[in-house]
Amino acid sequence: NNTDTQEMLMSKNPYEVRLETLKMAKEMVDQQFNLQMDLMFNMIDQAKESGENVKDAYDKYVPDMYKPEHVIDKAQELYKYVSEKK
Repeated sequence: NNTDTQEMLMSKNPYEVRLETLKMAKEMVDQQFNLQMDLMFNMIDQAKESGENVKDAYDKYVPDMYKPEHVIDKAQELYKYVSEKK
């Protein structure tokens, strides 16, 4: 709930708010990366079962590891959202 999140963040100082949004952003980016890894492993398993080239499946589906900038961008997006006055 946006209101609950805003109230929780309002009771913190600006540094704590930034840290919380950074943690939330990292969790979101981690989850997205893990889902992409799961897809890759599923596609590798399918390739093995169907006799296809496993390396091709790996090359096609292996996700790029995210960079710190991705986490920071997501944190800024979250911070902007929770700091909006609605």
